[in-house]
Amino acid sequence: MSPRERLDAQKSALRSNMLHALRAMTAVDRAACSEAICRRVIESEQWRKAERVLLFSPMRTEPDITPLLTTQSDLKSVATIPSTLRHEDELDLPFVPDFVLVPGLAFSRNGYRLGRGGGFYDRLLAGRARDAVKVGVGFELQLTDDIPRAEHDVILDRVITD
Repeated sequence: MSPRERLDAQKSALRSNMLHALRAMTAVDRAACSEAICRRVIESEQWRKAERVLLFSPMRTEPDITPLLTTQSDLKSVATIPSTLRHEDELDLPFVPDFVLVPGLAFSRNGYRLGRGGGFYDRLLAGRARDAVKVGVGFELQLTDDIPRAEHDVILDRVITD
């Protein structure tokens, strides 16, 4: 097995394990944890300083960050990435973000993330959002000591969990 095949197999196994754990969360737990995550984001210095924020539309297994849309009165601009978007060039942004909230399936304690495998966020974070503060958000159960990674994987500035 080549190093690339081994990396792909490791990522695939971790994705499968995380999806299983995320699907096992109850709606009540997901709501409570999402509320805690939103509170921690709002309390962060990075959020308070942000002027051009890029959020994501949460999928069923991701934290519900929609309350953040109503707390943006002190921000100059907010845009949301549709959950159906697959290619960064399809993203119509009215600004260059200075803060990006990033979903993932797993996060390491040192800022790496495992996404769904399409590379969308890695391209965005290395492209138009390269100078933005990059904050991953996920549930505590998604936090792990290490993430299998490739050279193109972008490191986050911070990870916030419940």
